[in-house]
This record gives sequence, C-alpha cells and structure tokens, in this order.
Amino acid sequence: MVYFGRFIFLMRSDNLLRTRNCLLNLYQNASKSTLNQLKDTILPPKPKKPESPFLLYVKHIKSRFLKETPNMKYSMMLKRASKEWTELDFTEKECFIDQYNTNFEVYKNELKEYNDSITDEQRQLWKKKKKEYEKKNNDKHEMLGKPKKPPNAYFCYILSKKNNKDPDIAGQEWLKLLAISWSELSEAEKESYFTEATQLQTQYQKDLEKWEMEMIQSGHTDVVRCKMLTKYKKNTKKENKK
Repeated sequence: MVYFGRFIFLMRSDNLLRTRNCLLNLYQNASKSTLNQLKDTILPPKPKKPESPFLLYVKHIKSRFLKETPNMKYSMMLKRASKEWTELDFTEKECFIDQYNTNFEVYKNELKEYNDSITDEQRQLWKKKKKEYEKKNNDKHEMLGKPKKPPNAYFCYILSKKNNKDPDIAGQEWLKLLAISWSELSEAEKESYFTEATQLQTQYQKDLEKWEMEMIQSGHTDVVRCKMLTKYKKNTKKENKK
C-alpha cells in the first residue's frame, strides 16, 4: 500500500505539472495575443514582411538536414545553417538575395495597399483602444508593484543636476541647456553616469525577475514576459525529474 500510495502521488504530481504547464501556455499565448486580437477586430490583416535571404536558405536546406538527422531541433538547424551560410560565397547566396528582393517589392506594394485601405476612423479607434489597453496594463503593473525601469546614463545626469536648477528657468529650457552640456562632456566625464546606469539596470533585472516569479506563483501570469514563463516551465520540468 505504501508503494501504491507513492505511485499515486507521483501520478498526481505529474498531472499537476502538466496542468500547470498547460495553464502557463494558455496565459503565455493570451498575454502575447490579446493586443493583436484587439487590433485584428479593428484593422485589416497587415502584410507580413518577407523572409530574409538567410531564412530562405534555411528552407532550402531543411530537407537535407532532416534526412541526415530526422529529429533535429530547429535551433540546431539554424546553428548549422548559419555556419554554412557564412561559408557560402556571394554567387551562391545571390539567388536567395534576388528572391528576397523580389518578395520585398511585392511586400511594399501590398503594404501600400494596406495603408491606403485603412480609414481615419479605423486609425483613431485603434489608437484609442491601444491607449486604453496600455493604461489598463500599466495600472495593473503599478497595483501589483512591478519594479520601475531605471534611468539611462543621460537621465542619471539630469537627475544629478536636479537640485541645482535655477527656479527662474522654465523646465523645457532647462532640459535643452542640459542636453547641450551633456553633449559637451567628454567620454571620461560621462563614464560615472554610464556606470551608475549599468548598476541600476542590473539591479532592475534582478528585481524584475524576482517580481515575475512571484506573479507566476500568485497566478498573475498575464503580466509576466513570455521568456520568463518559458524559463519557469523549464525549471519546473528539471525539478520534477530530480
């Protein structure tokens, strides 16, 4: 009975993992596609950009790779194709470049037709709905305590001068003067601000990852980046195999 109980526990754990991964996939796709779905209800389908010469080459040699290694992953295929591509001379690449150029001309014409087909009412509606969607997202991020993006080097410089601002100078004029003074600084003089910005960015990435893991654990996966959901799923699978 003990062994049977352990077996049932493992089965339940496995089912729990699969269920959790299915939910993560669902939320990942929903988070990524909600804005696109909203756009599709307002605007006509936008023409897709043509594939690059390299991707056309990958399509061309895909069957050869799969014949050699039937279960080859796409990531490995890209790696091998990239190596081959760099070793090709221009004459061998030319047919793929020509095909891309032809496809790009078709794309430009389709894009022009697409832009011409959109009415001013559609543009205004999309602009309004996108703004509403982004505000709703930003409000939710703020409510859930998402870490704020740190300033870059230039804004670190501005912040360092904030207490020295002349109250008689208007804000916009003050910013213009700072932009001029920043452009006149040497690279050595700017270095401390770049260092500060790098340190703030490093800390921000750590804080953001920690926050996103907390959001996953609490069920708010719609506010988490796709790459973090993928990372979480991979880590969960590894832990389950131990």
